[in-house]
Amino acid sequence: MKNISGILLAITILALVTLACGGSDTATPAAQTAAVPPTTMPTNTPRAPTQAPEPQPAEEMLEGATIEITNQSGIEIWYIQISPSKSEQWGDDWLGENVIANGQTHVIAGIPEGQYDVRALDREENPIEIWWNVDLEGEMTWTITGLASLEIINSTADTIAYLYISPTDADSWGDDWLGEDVIGAGGSYVVADIPPGTYDVKAADMEDLSIEVIYNVEMSGSRNWTVVGKTDLPSNAVLRFEEDFGDNRNNWGSSAEGENVFYRPPADGEYCITIKTDNYTAMEWYEPFTTDEFVAEVACTIYGAEDPSCGLGFGPNIDNIYWFEISPYDQTFALFLRENGEWQDNLIGWTTSRNISPSRMNYLSLQRVDGIVSLFINGVLVSEASGERFPTGRVGIGGSTYSEANANICLDNLRVWRLE
Repeated sequence: MKNISGILLAITILALVTLACGGSDTATPAAQTAAVPPTTMPTNTPRAPTQAPEPQPAEEMLEGATIEITNQSGIEIWYIQISPSKSEQWGDDWLGENVIANGQTHVIAGIPEGQYDVRALDREENPIEIWWNVDLEGEMTWTITGLASLEIINSTADTIAYLYISPTDADSWGDDWLGEDVIGAGGSYVVADIPPGTYDVKAADMEDLSIEVIYNVEMSGSRNWTVVGKTDLPSNAVLRFEEDFGDNRNNWGSSAEGENVFYRPPADGEYCITIKTDNYTAMEWYEPFTTDEFVAEVACTIYGAEDPSCGLGFGPNIDNIYWFEISPYDQTFALFLRENGEWQDNLIGWTTSRNISPSRMNYLSLQRVDGIVSLFINGVLVSEASGERFPTGRVGIGGSTYSEANANICLDNLRVWRLE
């Protein structure tokens, strides 16, 4: 979590020769504790305890199913919960005072026959493995290896036809995990037997086009992911400006190199700002028009220092601006407000979003409609805040350094829509 002290107070406004753009830099706003929960990060969601049949001693067991549990997970099993598959709550613990050490086997008897979900947990009640939708009858065996499971909840209007679960360090997405199955709008699906590890996960539609991606997800035990999908542009959005930085016809970065910042002219389809000082924010303005209701989007990749942030802002000038940042290295974002030359309390404190890629290009989008500022990361709405200050303004792009200097904030595909 970023926490900046000794903030630089110098402000420089760069006046460019043409009317296309102008640059400026300011001190970085101090980070604060996250105040808004992430919208799409998978989390463990244990079901609340409810009453379940009490296990019977083996010598008294005349009816019901029996489970012989072998622990090959490498983790001690302290709890076994058994719940009817249709229940929304987990049942009570069936181990009682027993603990199943790694390599040991334990028998649970006297379970009324039926369809159940069975869950093994460690000492801290973290899920180790879940056995979903099992028909318990007679004598059953369950070898617990510690494989993870992921429940996908589709809250979009699209059908999820493909699901990719790829190790974070892999070069490709690999195979589809759904096979012949699909997840309809409003539906859910559980993928089991995922080896523990860190993964990127992508849901795609019938044409294999991405609906949503989450990155750097730790898979262990039982996880869930509510897919909210990408947000469409408002129907009244009209593209006002587009820049791919393929050339410098708009005269970006034409200022001389300064002590703290070097605005490099576009090259190789990117416009890079080098920030040579730690705890520093630098931005450059898109000048041609001011607007009140809009959508602005820019792609950003960071090179060099470990913990810089990409930034996208809106306001009448450098002293009055909303400033949206994402920090790839720790997958967090924040929304700052600078008013009359002073940074105010954060509108949104540093907040985790697994929609941020730690190592790839990320798209930041900022929208203002009816006095509400909406924040999007890679097309997914992650948060909103009041945005009634500043009747009109311009769009600024850039980034910030924190604990390390010499960061390259490289920007591409800037687009601005006016809402008409």
